[in-house]
Amino acid sequence: MRSGEQMAPLKVAIIGAGNTGIYHAAAYRQIPEVQIKYIYSRNPERARSLADQVGAQVVDRWEMAMEDPSIDIVNLCLPTYTRLETIQKAVAEGKHIFCEKPLALNGEMSCKIYGLLMEYKKKFMVGQVLRFFWEYAQMRQMVLSGEVGDVGTIRLSRCVGFPGSWFANRDQSGGVILDLLIHDIDFLLWTFGDVERVYAKGLTYRDGLDMDYALLNIKLKSGAIAHIEGSWAHPAGSFHTTVEIAGSKGLISYDNLSSKHIELSIKKKGATETGPRVSMPEIEPADDPFVLQLRDFVESIREDREPSVTYKEALAACAVAFMALRSLQTGQPASSSA
Repeated sequence: MRSGEQMAPLKVAIIGAGNTGIYHAAAYRQIPEVQIKYIYSRNPERARSLADQVGAQVVDRWEMAMEDPSIDIVNLCLPTYTRLETIQKAVAEGKHIFCEKPLALNGEMSCKIYGLLMEYKKKFMVGQVLRFFWEYAQMRQMVLSGEVGDVGTIRLSRCVGFPGSWFANRDQSGGVILDLLIHDIDFLLWTFGDVERVYAKGLTYRDGLDMDYALLNIKLKSGAIAHIEGSWAHPAGSFHTTVEIAGSKGLISYDNLSSKHIELSIKKKGATETGPRVSMPEIEPADDPFVLQLRDFVESIREDREPSVTYKEALAACAVAFMALRSLQTGQPASSSA
């Protein structure tokens, strides 16, 4: 390409027009290097509505979009139980693939997806969007820089309303552990390292409840202990997350409802003093986590580099979720060696 000549936009097919598909469509519109060509949804009205908003075409079958040779990126936002067949087709068509989390529904699917991708040359990224939330990225940096010293305990919680629909079928969604807590499990691995053992209690395998709840007690290979709480039992429309990270030098704490700051409390001379708070920046539309995530993916294609969230990392988070589900079923701790 001659100097100064602009590259042609990457053409995207968004497969799935639920909430995540809508977020991704809005995010792609903030990225000039991308053009949304196709929208597919199992609900034709949803597909038409979203396509009209972004100036795209509706396809009746998701396979049609993947078979178009002009499509560069396939963006997968269909339910978790469809992951394997949609990834198989996208790989067969040689597309760059952005896949919503969780990457796999169970261990068997995880192994098959790993086999599909282990030698795949095109870019593949998974939507572990929490990594692109400023507050979580900042807390991770505070841990890695040693501001709290050696970490002993981590508490993470994520509480929302019951999503209903196919999410209510644990065999299709994996319940609150796999679908919701996969965010916090990924953050845990990304920030603190590998897991040794998981013990879980919860409601996922109780039938007849319009809710789900889980509490995970996790021992990390570093020796730290993590407690992760997830709820699909809060009022509809609610969204509440908290973080506490306790180390030998102090405590990091964050609550999305009560504070616009990350608080760092430092231990000094036998007492604990609240240090300067790290204030949240005002978020511009282009700094939306969904935009940052998809921009990273697009840049990984343009720059021919690895995306920020790899399929191996995403499958590692799934493996911890599977351990938690196994513990929930057996009533016993599940280890990473099992």
